[in-house]
Amino acid sequence: MVNGSDKAIREILIVGGGSAGWMTAAALSNVLTQGCSITLVESEEISTVGVGEATIPPIRTFNQMLGIDEREFVRETQGSFKLGIEFVDWGSLGNRYFHPFGPHGKPYDILSVHQHVRRQHQWHRIEVVIARIWASS
Repeated sequence: MVNGSDKAIREILIVGGGSAGWMTAAALSNVLTQGCSITLVESEEISTVGVGEATIPPIRTFNQMLGIDEREFVRETQGSFKLGIEFVDWGSLGNRYFHPFGPHGKPYDILSVHQHVRRQHQWHRIEVVIARIWASS
C-alpha cells in the first residue's frame, strides 16, 4: 500500500516522439527533481512529418529555460531566424498573406522595411508584365 503522504511522481511515459514529444521530455527533465524517470516511446514506422511545423519566436524562451546557448545552437544547427510566414494563394489564387511574428524590420522613411520590400515585389511584377508585352509586340 502506498503511503498517503508520498505523492511524488516517480515515472512519466511520453507516447509519441517528434518535436512535441522530445521537447516535452526535455522540459520535464529540466524541471523535475531527482527520483523521477522519463521514458519516451516513439514508433520506428512513422517518419518525420514536418508539414505545418514551424519554429516560432517562443522557442527562444524554451531554449533559455533549458540552458541552451543561442549562438551555439544556431551555429551547430545552421539555423536562421524566421520573421514570419507567407501564405501563397491565401483565400484565392494569386492572393498572398504575410503573417509576421511580431514587429520586424527597422523603420525606413515612414514605413517598415517589409513594406518597402513588398512594394518592390509589386513593381517587379509590373516590370515583368511590361517586358512580356514589349517582347511580344
